[in-house]
Amino acid sequence: MALLPALHRAGRVLRPCLLACIAAAPASAFDLTSKHPEHGFSIGLPAAFEARPVPPGSEGLLLVHAPKDAPKDRRAPVTHQVFTVEDAATAEDVQRWVLRTFQPSELARERSVRKRYGRTPARFTGAYLDGAGETRALFVHGWIEDTRALIFVGECEPRIERRETRVFARVASSFRFFSHAEIDEERARWTRRYRRTRLPHVEERIEVACALVDGWSVRDTEHSIVLYHGPGSAPVLEQIADELVAVRRRFTSDFPPDRPAESLSVVRVCRDRGEYLTFGGNPGTVGHFNPNTRELVLYDAREVREGRLPAGHPTLCTLYHEACHQFVHHTASAVRPHAWYDEGTAEFYAGAVVDRGRVIRIEGLPERERFLRTRLASGSLPALETLLRMSQQEYYASPDVNYSMGYALVRFLRTSRAARAEEAWGGLLERYFAELRARWRLEAEGAAFSGMTGSRLRAAAGRARERALEAALEGVDVAELEEALRAWIRAGGR
Repeated sequence: MALLPALHRAGRVLRPCLLACIAAAPASAFDLTSKHPEHGFSIGLPAAFEARPVPPGSEGLLLVHAPKDAPKDRRAPVTHQVFTVEDAATAEDVQRWVLRTFQPSELARERSVRKRYGRTPARFTGAYLDGAGETRALFVHGWIEDTRALIFVGECEPRIERRETRVFARVASSFRFFSHAEIDEERARWTRRYRRTRLPHVEERIEVACALVDGWSVRDTEHSIVLYHGPGSAPVLEQIADELVAVRRRFTSDFPPDRPAESLSVVRVCRDRGEYLTFGGNPGTVGHFNPNTRELVLYDAREVREGRLPAGHPTLCTLYHEACHQFVHHTASAVRPHAWYDEGTAEFYAGAVVDRGRVIRIEGLPERERFLRTRLASGSLPALETLLRMSQQEYYASPDVNYSMGYALVRFLRTSRAARAEEAWGGLLERYFAELRARWRLEAEGAAFSGMTGSRLRAAAGRARERALEAALEGVDVAELEEALRAWIRAGGR
């Protein structure tokens, strides 16, 4: 389904007041009550369930719960979700929301419980195809008050539908609604913690920390907040935070910002692949940077999760790669570079070696270089001129080839003797980034003055990229550069 950014808690401390709960499910129905005064309700859950972070991109999604023992290598077989939906005054409005959000292949209205809490119930069952093309059974129960609905959605694999539907119905009937909100003790706790520090982005850190679900820990650095599913004392949490500091120092040296970064870097480390997929991760990746939410998300890909991550582990390499995307996004004022520069640069830094708090060297990626030599021998590499002008869609259409070529071009320009000997080549990457950043700011200001529309911004970004490429290639014979790059590939990156 289409997903939009998650809702966060209100940015104020609520007045102390008494709870006035109108009705409740029997206390024996569940072993776990999940209270959410910031949203005005509590919900009963099976004891085997736990809260999961809300995936980015789901409009109105407030909560996600899944079994604690869900598989680590795929999406959880069953999930409970709670949405808030505006402009939903009738059961037909809830039905339209379900059709729009899940695009179900089957949907039928079911008999629901009586009206309670001053809210009208509406219940539906059906099925839909998830993002991986797998069928999921669907249970929807809305509680409608005036023109707003709070909607519980249970979904599961078809093989367990009969069992889980009974649980879904119990959960839907377990809601307790508060007539007043409790004081937000969690927000007060985080506020006290951060007010005692000298860290920047205090308000943003409080918002991020308050949105955490149970079982997650926080580690702060000057420019980042690291969210980790596990104890705060875990060595891997300390390691990831320390290595983020080290690679950021290297990025700052290689791409000197012309103004202080105005955004906090959020890094979320999921417990395993299953949780990463539930959070919206691509099955073919260990991590990703989402420019819309500005969040870097990855998971601990070790089979044995003890101690620290070993050097060169896929989780660390992915961290370095995606942290580069995040840094460039912040320092280039959010315009995305050409794909060859964006992915090639990030893949170059995936080879970082960190020791005692600093990047001591950037190693090559032997697998990519071997792959390129094989493709070069068969004559199946794209022309450099074509690579430089590829759109993101074209670049990602053949990721093995184009990622490898982008990486090779950046590594060649940054490390080879041939590039150092040619002044125009040696400064190509710096000219590109400097011009991209400067031109985008001019273009973005122009778009703001003329109306900040999506089409204007896309056109402005396109002009900034083209001007950056022109500046980068000034004085460069592309055919000569391509010949030298291919010779470097043949020689094993030397």
